[in-house]
Amino acid sequence: MKRAFFSCMMLLVLAAAGHAQQKPDQKTDAKPKRKLDADLSGFDVSDDKSGKKVSSMLGGSRSAAIPSATLLAPHRAKLYGAAADFSWTFGGRVDGYVIVVTDEDENQLIHQQVKDPRYRLASLPKELQPGETYYWRVQVLPNTLASEPLEFVTVSAQERQTIDRALAAIPASDPYEAGVARARLFTDHRLWFDALGAYNDLIAKYPNRPEAYEDRGTIYSQIPATKSLGEADLATAAKLTQTKTP
Repeated sequence: MKRAFFSCMMLLVLAAAGHAQQKPDQKTDAKPKRKLDADLSGFDVSDDKSGKKVSSMLGGSRSAAIPSATLLAPHRAKLYGAAADFSWTFGGRVDGYVIVVTDEDENQLIHQQVKDPRYRLASLPKELQPGETYYWRVQVLPNTLASEPLEFVTVSAQERQTIDRALAAIPASDPYEAGVARARLFTDHRLWFDALGAYNDLIAKYPNRPEAYEDRGTIYSQIPATKSLGEADLATAAKLTQTKTP
């Protein structure tokens, strides 16, 4: 009888201890925040390229003595066209840059001079049709020649409608979370320029939040041209995470 009473009391003590360890405001069913996969292959859709070769020059013949910009993008990327960022690097002295976008017949659709090594495409110009292939290159001023071109293909009309509906469904109550959801939607659709534009905006507005650096770093790590940028972003994310940890 004493043994049964003792066993019953031990069970009550253990149950009470377990209840005490769980705080009243602790959510046991809380889901961890979603993270991007380290492997985001699919930003480069070169397997689907048109195969047409366009000239890499804006005029004259290229000389090896004339350096050109390095374009920071896959060989062939997809574009939705919502605050999309095109970027490049150049190590020498410059008087500015000219970004040029042409179609397959080398008709110039965009010809814009900029001071910094980046160009923001705020919305998709009417000249860029759904599902079509275009080429972009950068001229380093005062040089008269442009870089070797890279390709991009605009999303199809059907995919654009899908993205439009998903963007409209994102709750706007929390601007930061809405920005993350927008950026990750572009990432899910493998929209290089649009995803980076969204993450660049997040980092500019919330420079002390590690998630945007981590996500952007994971995207940058997918191609050789931006791998070092990815490593820098991931290092920044780790540092910010450590700072937040009590």
